[in-house]
Amino acid sequence: MLFLEQNDFSFIGNIILAILLFGVAFLFFLFVRKIITTILDGIEMVYALFRKRPIFIHFYVFKRNLSNEQTKILEDEFAFYRRLDSKRKSYFRHRVATFIKRKAFEGKKEFEITDEVKILVAATATMLTFGFRNYLIGYIKKILIYPTEYYSRFSKTTNKGEFNARLKILVLSWDNFIEGHKIEDDKLNLGIHEFAHAIHFNSIKSEDINSILFVDTFNEIRDMLSSNTELKTMLINSEFIRSYAFTNDSELLAVIIETFIESPRAFKMLFPDIYVKVKQMLNFNFAGY
Repeated sequence: MLFLEQNDFSFIGNIILAILLFGVAFLFFLFVRKIITTILDGIEMVYALFRKRPIFIHFYVFKRNLSNEQTKILEDEFAFYRRLDSKRKSYFRHRVATFIKRKAFEGKKEFEITDEVKILVAATATMLTFGFRNYLIGYIKKILIYPTEYYSRFSKTTNKGEFNARLKILVLSWDNFIEGHKIEDDKLNLGIHEFAHAIHFNSIKSEDINSILFVDTFNEIRDMLSSNTELKTMLINSEFIRSYAFTNDSELLAVIIETFIESPRAFKMLFPDIYVKVKQMLNFNFAGY
């Protein structure tokens, strides 16, 4: 028969007491953290109400980097990256590296996923969310890439690209993606268009400050066009924004962002009120914009 001495009971009691104290301390930490987070969120919300942007964007304890070969792809093929200063370039590389690490890339129809493919796709997403603090677009888990147009089993149509929110998949056809990327001023960019859809849906489902500003500002654009028929007529008749934009609100948003990224000077000159809203929506305070 096993007998416990008095010292054994004391030892067990001390362990139980230590566990209880740790549990209480942990709960207290969570409580204090929640209070501090709520206060900071409130302060940022007030700040954003007046400034229409977050208090800060970039804060990284550890920064990832790209290989020399990957960085060269950015330098050679991504104009937005080249226009950044050295500090922002390091942030951009970190975000591209993190995006690549967090997302699954899969080639379809024997398409090979190379470093160039990953870098250019990830850099497109990073560019659009570079004014966001939360930049990883949670509603994208996998990126499928076909060599060319494909038949979609989701929509039952032949597509160049699509975003499926339910499956958290973004699909691109590489020939159309690369054509849109290479021609920088025709306001047709498949990568920007599909990522804009994903960012829109992700923002609707999120509560961070950038998502709130993104959705609220787009609603302001919609209201502006609904209430100002003269402006909407001018926009349609100008053909500056292609007619596909007026299919529905989702396409309006995607096409407007395509146009903003690829033709900012003309956009600002022709439709300054809308331009300012898109810039605010993306928090896009970078060279050239």
